[in-house]
Amino acid sequence: MLRVLGGLELEGHTFHRLKPLLLLAYLALEGPKARRHLAQLFWPRAQDPLNSLSVALNQLKPTGAIEGNEILRARVSTDLEALRQALREGHLEEARRLYRGTFLEGVELPLGEELEEWVWSTRERVALEVHRAFAAQARAFYLLGLPERGKSLLEEAQALPGVAFALEGAEEEFHPPSPLPKEARKAFWGLFFRPREAVEALGVSVSTLERIQEAGLIREGGRAMRLVGFPQASRPLDPQLHQSFPLEAQEAALALARHLPLQEALPLYLVARPLWEEEDRKRAGVAILQEARALLSENPGLALDLLQVLPGEPEALLLKARALERLGRYREALEALEALEAESSGSTHPRSETAAVRGGILFRLGQVEEALKEAALAREGSPWAQGEALNLEGLAAISRGEFARAADLFARAAVRFLAAGEVARQVDALNNRAVALFEMGSPQAEEVLMEALEAAGDTPLLRARVLLNLGVVRERQGRPEEAEVLYLQALGLAEEAGVLEAMGRAWNNLGALYHRQGRREEAEAAYQKALRLAKEGRDWVLTAAVLANLAELRQDPATLEEAIALLEEAQYTVLAERYRKRLGAFTQR
Repeated sequence: MLRVLGGLELEGHTFHRLKPLLLLAYLALEGPKARRHLAQLFWPRAQDPLNSLSVALNQLKPTGAIEGNEILRARVSTDLEALRQALREGHLEEARRLYRGTFLEGVELPLGEELEEWVWSTRERVALEVHRAFAAQARAFYLLGLPERGKSLLEEAQALPGVAFALEGAEEEFHPPSPLPKEARKAFWGLFFRPREAVEALGVSVSTLERIQEAGLIREGGRAMRLVGFPQASRPLDPQLHQSFPLEAQEAALALARHLPLQEALPLYLVARPLWEEEDRKRAGVAILQEARALLSENPGLALDLLQVLPGEPEALLLKARALERLGRYREALEALEALEAESSGSTHPRSETAAVRGGILFRLGQVEEALKEAALAREGSPWAQGEALNLEGLAAISRGEFARAADLFARAAVRFLAAGEVARQVDALNNRAVALFEMGSPQAEEVLMEALEAAGDTPLLRARVLLNLGVVRERQGRPEEAEVLYLQALGLAEEAGVLEAMGRAWNNLGALYHRQGRREEAEAAYQKALRLAKEGRDWVLTAAVLANLAELRQDPATLEEAIALLEEAQYTVLAERYRKRLGAFTQR
């Protein structure tokens, strides 16, 4: 791409000669031109303009950016074209990103009168195009009874590079319109959310449609204008979404949510959250639980956010505990289970369900015997609870060095999770089985990891977890270069999923790999990134593990003492004692 906003640069190339790049910009924006026209335009005072043009074209030849013989044409796109596309479609966020500065800002060359006029006129025209797009949305905000947003958007537009200067010579004044009637504003928001269903769900009259169309807020096909700061499809699923929308939008969203099938209604229910009646709360609650359950494998952080909308409900508390456990926030997960048991006192909520989650958490906190007691209770529950029990018993078997038994338990757990439709836990069980098989020296380990990858499908977080394990296998096989590639792939997938815990573990694995290879500076940087992510996600177990690794790298027992203090403060007493023994061995060196 050729960048012409805020400067002049051909991306992906080190070529920086301004005159040839200006020639390229002209062709890219004005279309194919004859050689003679270009020669006279760019070198009007040269003795041989065509020769000067040939020199410039030869300089550009390695970039492959211009083609043709007598008629020359550019083979590159520009950020100005992308900006104009964003402005046409109302994507002001994208326009802000692209408009880094005025057209050809900072390009100072001796230009002929005609070419100089082209540069200046284009610069002013682009600035005005940007202002008009912002002003159109500002006008919409005034019409929708949101004058503060309209005023703010106008002020922002006038502060953009070159806009104030361009407005001085243009006869363009903005006159704030009066707001439309409430009925028309509500109809607009209905069309903004769901143009196909809005007319029926809201009972919008023909005269109201004509009014908002005449105001320029919708196109003939019924598509509403995009508005900066308002997600068109109400995604992502943010439980605080209602705070962004005015009352008329919330009313329209509620009418639509009641009209739509449950699986499509949740985003609109979230917009309308302050207006829920009891029936809405029940219906939205069902949708939230369904969505949170699906998100446990893809984005447990978002699942946790959604579940905050349903405080105190038993199923929500159980899912909250599972999300917290998935995020590595074990102490908070236990608190959610305690709240669930208090809430469910005297109810029919199965104890096996809570035991399944508690057992996994206790095991991760180092309380193995207590965890196995919970697993025994979970064995009496649903296929999912049975899967958790078998998986936990497998982890305990690995800790005792009973790898064949562990591999069998994990296989049985994977079947239970498959029966329960718990794809994420199925992948985890297969992951664990692969580890047990690898410890046995079985060549089947990689085959099982490939099965886990297949089961993970396109879910970034699940794939990331499998690749982290595969990376560990590659390291132990003495193939560190492949391990590094796998860790980096896992990191990219974890970032795509937005899960801090998985990102932190990927950086921690990379740090340990670099440490073993003697790449101390890279190891330190990787550990620091892992530490920041672990703290941000409040994953204190991972935080302690990274601090311990840093202590080893720096030969600094004080850092290990910090890890122990952190675990003790969070009441992870068994793990703290384990690290204390490590500290004792450390100080005896």
